[in-house]
Amino acid sequence: MAPTQQDLYTAQARSLHGTGRVDVSGRAGLPVGAPSELGGSGHGYDPEQLYAAALATCLHQALVIAATETGVDPSGSEVTARVRLSNGGAQHYRFDATADVSLPSAEGERRSRVIEQALRICPISDQLDPPPA
Repeated sequence: MAPTQQDLYTAQARSLHGTGRVDVSGRAGLPVGAPSELGGSGHGYDPEQLYAAALATCLHQALVIAATETGVDPSGSEVTARVRLSNGGAQHYRFDATADVSLPSAEGERRSRVIEQALRICPISDQLDPPPA
């Protein structure tokens, strides 16, 4: 850990075989399961949905921070994340993630600056390909 780095928060998730849930930071478990498209029941959240939710919430919180810091009204802002699971063969899987950002109160260069700042703030935004414009 770098000397200037300060831990702010730690979350924990635990998945146990056969339970059909993942316990998150001591709270009630979230139901999980494979999507029906992949032969599962389709009940519960799958890893792709949870990852998309993490990306959308992280980037949106960062967008609100960046907008507020630059004097842009974050009202009506929205982030939609999409995660695609791909199979590269030999049980090698990967996620491809994209995001759309709506920031109605800013246009052009001002909007771009807020989004660029949000991408720097959100620690998992480097997984987006391409980054939202």
